[in-house]
Amino acid sequence: MSIVLLGSVLSAGFGFGLSPAAAVALEEWPIERWAGDERAPAPGVSPPAALARTTPSRPWKLCTVYPHLKDSYWLAVNYGMAEEARALGLELRVLEAAGYENLGYQRERVANCIADETSDAVLVGTVSFAGLNDLLAPYLARRPVLALVNDIDSTVVTGKVGVPWYQLGWKAGRWLAERHPAGAPQVHVAWLPGPQGAGWVSFIDRGFRAAIAGSAVHIAAVRSGDTGRAIQRRLVEEVLDAHPEIDYLVGNAPMAEVAIAELRRRGLEDKVAIVSSYVTPGVYSGLLRGRILVAVSDFPVLQGRMAVRQALRALEGLALEPYIGPRVELVDAERLKQYPIDWMLPPAGFVPVYEVRPGQR
Repeated sequence: MSIVLLGSVLSAGFGFGLSPAAAVALEEWPIERWAGDERAPAPGVSPPAALARTTPSRPWKLCTVYPHLKDSYWLAVNYGMAEEARALGLELRVLEAAGYENLGYQRERVANCIADETSDAVLVGTVSFAGLNDLLAPYLARRPVLALVNDIDSTVVTGKVGVPWYQLGWKAGRWLAERHPAGAPQVHVAWLPGPQGAGWVSFIDRGFRAAIAGSAVHIAAVRSGDTGRAIQRRLVEEVLDAHPEIDYLVGNAPMAEVAIAELRRRGLEDKVAIVSSYVTPGVYSGLLRGRILVAVSDFPVLQGRMAVRQALRALEGLALEPYIGPRVELVDAERLKQYPIDWMLPPAGFVPVYEVRPGQR
């Protein structure tokens, strides 16, 4: 059998060391079952038991496709997958699609995994909710396919590992709505969710808008674009030039990272606040320094580890959770201390891993 995984990666440049959390018991991982946009009922076997490490009957080979390797979110996923594959004695091959706008190139990468008869499974961090259906459906009839991080049509996968991106948007929006409820003075938000057309962006956008509905939070500007730092910096500059009334910059993590310097350059640090919809090394640092007020964490390192464990369970013919992943938590400088850093971020200096072989470090 073969499994294919798809996802995306960012490079880390901050001096965060690993906490002892790598050895934290599985039972302490913040795990949830999900269904659609919400938590799912939890009858039967608990999620920790369903994710316990399985001893492989052979060194299975997993083929993984990420959206890109341009940001630290996906680097964290890559770190979790590589470490878990090594711990389990599995082989891991990693490909990427060079960006969310490159569905055609991701299709080529997925086709490459499918054509590799030495692969036992495919894990996919897709750039399109249904854009891989014609490739994955026939493959699923022969071998396992797991969705990794980004949501995908459930008819073409064996199971999903991730969280509803709706929840990331909703958590950020709910924090703002509770801070500025109906009847309070209106506040103006620039909303920069990420690349237009990317599946995860549509979900996070819907969650954010649902959470602020009826509150004093007003979306004054919307900008979409790839999560590359240069593009996000340009979008932040555009928003601040066109909308001097902005009170909050809210959106993807690379936006939050570049916004810190741009607000400082313009002398707006005390006027405009930053909210991030997920955590990267730059966001983590910004939270600790008080430059980013809050962020939402979905623990991407744990998602990488969970994906490898679920792939192994599928290959060994064990029961598989249809949709499982970490809890979604709102964090600020104080709440960060409640969670091990290596649930969220790779160690300093970690570079993308494209291949893991059994017995290799």
